[in-house]
Order: sequence, then C-alpha cells, then structure tokens
Amino acid sequence: MNRDNLILIFRFLLLLFLQAFLLNNINFFGFINPNLYLLFIIVYRLDGNPTLLIVLGFLMGLLLDLLAQGSGGQTIATLTIAFLRPYIIRFSFGVNYDVPMGMIKGSLLTQRLLYLSLMVVIHNLVLCSVIYFSFDNTITILKNTLFTSLFTFILIYISLRLFKNK
Repeated sequence: MNRDNLILIFRFLLLLFLQAFLLNNINFFGFINPNLYLLFIIVYRLDGNPTLLIVLGFLMGLLLDLLAQGSGGQTIATLTIAFLRPYIIRFSFGVNYDVPMGMIKGSLLTQRLLYLSLMVVIHNLVLCSVIYFSFDNTITILKNTLFTSLFTFILIYISLRLFKNK
C-alpha cells in the first residue's frame, strides 16, 4: 500500500470518528451541528479516482448514519456532494476536472472560497431537505442550512488553514 492510500484511509477514519463521537454531540443553539467530515471530500485529490470518491462518500455517510442512528440523510447528502464535486470544481475554477492540483493551489482566494462554500451549502441543503422532508418546514430547512453551513464553512476553513501543506 502506498503512502497516498494510507493518508486517505487515515483521513477517512479520523474524520469519521471525530464527526461521529465528538461533533455529532455538539448542537449550538439547539440546531447548529458542524459537519467537519466534508473535509474528506473537499480535499480529495483532483487526479484521484472519482468512482472511489463516490464509494467512499457513500461509506462515510452510511457509517455516520449507522453510528448516529440517522435516517439516511448523511448518506444521501454525502453521496450527492461526492457526485457533484467535478461540476462544482469546473464551475468554481473554470477548468476541467483533469487539471493538476498545482493549478488549484495557484488559484484566487475567491475561487477557493466559492468552491468551499458551494460544497458546504449544497451538502447542508440536501441534508436538511432529507431530514425534514416537507414543504411545511421550508423555513426551518433554510434556517438550518444557512446557520449550519456558515458554522461548517468557518470550521473547515480554519482546519484547512491550520493543516495547509507547506
């Protein structure tokens, strides 16, 4: 097993257990629950196998739902964001999915923030929509999406800045 695969497995397990056993027990103001595990999908290699990312996204969501006794919302939201990732990259950076990582690292801060915010907001919108699953709860869905996305965005951005590759 090469070094990249070991790092991938370590990130997967670390973020899975951190989310399941620590962050899922944090509810700011009773409804804001940070989703740091999205970091796994956000930082997945651009030249990595996209099918593997979808499978790992499915496993991440499924395991989180099983550990939290959820209704499948994490699985659906994580699978959706793993599938949409190439399109979000293309929209945010204006390049093909097959570009080397160096082009992304040299991109503008606004492009990286757009990518990060789209990934977080789309994931949380799908997650809240699946959890509440009713047009009667539209305001609740939008409120939870907004505040959870904001908190998750800040948490992921700080994590990326702290653990940035030199």
